Amino acid sequence: MIELTNAVILNKAAPREGISFTYNKGELISIPFERRYIFDFLALKNQSMDSGIFKIDDTIVFPDEDSEKSIFFLAINSLVKVGLCFLVEKTHKKELIEHVQDELILLRDLPTETESEKSSKIAAIFSKINELSPAYVLVDFNESCNKNQPSLMSQINKFKTSMLIIGLEVKPFATVHDVEEKASDDNNYEDLYMTQLVIGQETEQTNLMPEKQSSDFLVYARNKKGFGMELWLTFKKNLMVFFSFLIPSVGVIAFLLLSPLYAKTSNKALIIPFVITIVICFSLYMLMTYKCTSYVRLKDKKEKTRRMMLFLIINTIVTTLGAGLGIVIFILFKNFDVDLKAVNGNTIGIALAVVFYIILVTACLYLTLVIDKIKSLFKKKK
Repeated sequence: MIELTNAVILNKAAPREGISFTYNKGELISIPFERRYIFDFLALKNQSMDSGIFKIDDTIVFPDEDSEKSIFFLAINSLVKVGLCFLVEKTHKKELIEHVQDELILLRDLPTETESEKSSKIAAIFSKINELSPAYVLVDFNESCNKNQPSLMSQINKFKTSMLIIGLEVKPFATVHDVEEKASDDNNYEDLYMTQLVIGQETEQTNLMPEKQSSDFLVYARNKKGFGMELWLTFKKNLMVFFSFLIPSVGVIAFLLLSPLYAKTSNKALIIPFVITIVICFSLYMLMTYKCTSYVRLKDKKEKTRRMMLFLIINTIVTTLGAGLGIVIFILFKNFDVDLKAVNGNTIGIALAVVFYIILVTACLYLTLVIDKIKSLFKKKK
């Protein structure tokens, strides 16, 4: 059950006077397109209230008087787009999110080659949603994927008595172009489903009254097939991020190996650009590490350890590859530069390369904590 009492919704299309309604489980609610602000509000996307009361299952959500419960919204995007809103105790929120994700992942591999298989998968999705028992379900019939699935309505009718399903009617006299663009020009609407769950991928959460959340630079995957699959999926989702560590590690290792040798030749002037390159590459590597390791601030030790291990393993592999390429560059210089051929031994260069390699690989374990500590010291001085 959801209830809105004398609510003034902060939306350009919403009326300035308060609106009230009560939607109960076991109902199929149809919202006219001209009242889309209600649908958007219930999707918890870029919406808030100036005044009034918003309740879910007799729990006051706004004003936020219940400190023990929280809501999160996600959208399934697999053949159809369906939004789900859950109300949960804050102490169990993480477990519920993981449970919902794991249950939906089970549907990932269902075939969709034929119309019959598509209908079966949509039926499985709604059956699973019914088992998960969200506070309410949202369906935007302006979405092209929803319009193109004839079995969607049959599933809605099948489960409407056991769930609260709220649908947004198709825009009156809408052209095909209007539907695809979702009439965003008039009311400055953005994509309703900002938070999406493509079955088989990681879920995200959005609160109506947002808490301060850490802005993770990386997307971490979860998979029931084990840590190895999570490792692969995390790498795959963040290819460009991880490969951005490759070139800096090549630069650091290659020029650390070369600098001591050139110091013994007549081309000592080359040491200056080499050192500058080392400083730039090292700084870029550390900057990227800092941006990627916000996980060290997580209070959940299990999740913190999981993310740290995923990042450490993948980044060690990438950095080792970069170090290997740096060694290849060093060997090429040593074999083709006449001045270097005459120089024997490189104990200093090798020692520096080993030390810096260890620093690069292990920086993800401590860098963010060290920088945060330094920042806090400066704040105290101010």
